[in-house]
Amino acid sequence: MESILKFDGVYFTYDDEVDETQGNVHWAVSDLSFEVNPGDFIAVLGHNGSGKSTLAKLSNAILIPDKGEVTVKGISTKDEDRTLEIRQHVGMVFQNPDNQIVATVVEEDVAFGPENLGLPPEEIRRRVDEALKAVGMYEFRENEPHKLSGGQKQRVAIAGIIAMQPECVVLDESTAMLDPKGRREVMDTVRKLHDELGMAVVFITHHMDEAAFADKVLVMDKGKVFLTGTPYEVFRHVDEIRGVGLDVPQATELALALGLPGDILTYGECADAIMHSLEN
Repeated sequence: MESILKFDGVYFTYDDEVDETQGNVHWAVSDLSFEVNPGDFIAVLGHNGSGKSTLAKLSNAILIPDKGEVTVKGISTKDEDRTLEIRQHVGMVFQNPDNQIVATVVEEDVAFGPENLGLPPEEIRRRVDEALKAVGMYEFRENEPHKLSGGQKQRVAIAGIIAMQPECVVLDESTAMLDPKGRREVMDTVRKLHDELGMAVVFITHHMDEAAFADKVLVMDKGKVFLTGTPYEVFRHVDEIRGVGLDVPQATELALALGLPGDILTYGECADAIMHSLEN
């Protein structure tokens, strides 16, 4: 199976000049290796400065590695002539939807990407309608984006990526600026992308509860992968996670406080464990 996205020994620095002989290069990410396969749902966790947003920007050629290789469907992101092709395979949703919305009408904004691909009008219309229906925003297609809520704006931004029909979507802390209702809207949309549309998802977040829904978790620290595995495998390392400035899901925290046994990530699992404890 060919991976959609692959990092192979990737290093990147924001320093203007790189002189490794001086030994003072600050690598934003270093020796970073992992891959995203069709159907994956990967959550990336890390405190501020851990390298997770740099990872996102390296994923579709917004940034180019200083060392190592990032490939998208076998295409190196260093190949500038194929940047548009790369971004058709891996789409990006940013933290602030206002930075991604470019039109004054919702459906026109979603059409922006397909239009740049030179698609015929009937295909653009089909993609726009399907993308807006997929994120639950079809009824708002003629609205002005600036009058929408934060969660609605983010769903419009996601629709704009869906309309490009990528195989993978990378979301860089796309719920960070939203209230709880907006976060739920976006998370429901992201799970739908994965579960119903079959897209691979790389979800970068600082909300532990959101990471609990992923198939795989990468915990980053100082530009490197610190822990990796399923959510159950990762979140059982409570002390190590707290040692890099993170926490565990709230349901896990509650279970630990109650002295409940086993791996618990969600409130449903916590409630079941409490009932089982009371019955015994």
